[in-house]
Amino acid sequence: MDGEKKAWLKSIGAGEFPEPVKYIYTFPGYKGAFNLSEHYLEETPLEELKAQYQKNKAYVEEIIKCGKLRDDFHRGAEPL
Repeated sequence: MDGEKKAWLKSIGAGEFPEPVKYIYTFPGYKGAFNLSEHYLEETPLEELKAQYQKNKAYVEEIIKCGKLRDDFHRGAEPL
């Protein structure tokens, strides 16, 4: 990659992954994704992976809920 691209990536705060991402997952209604490296998957027990997935799911559900509450508020708000 050329220096100009690296400089641009640095200027927007992009970070490089320390190792390749092997899998990603997301949840319906959520615009982000959760990345899993091969090393992380190999080194992490299944029960820990499942627990982290549930934490991520709860986080996403809360984000989506807050977004819907915000959208509902804006739809019902009177114009200034």
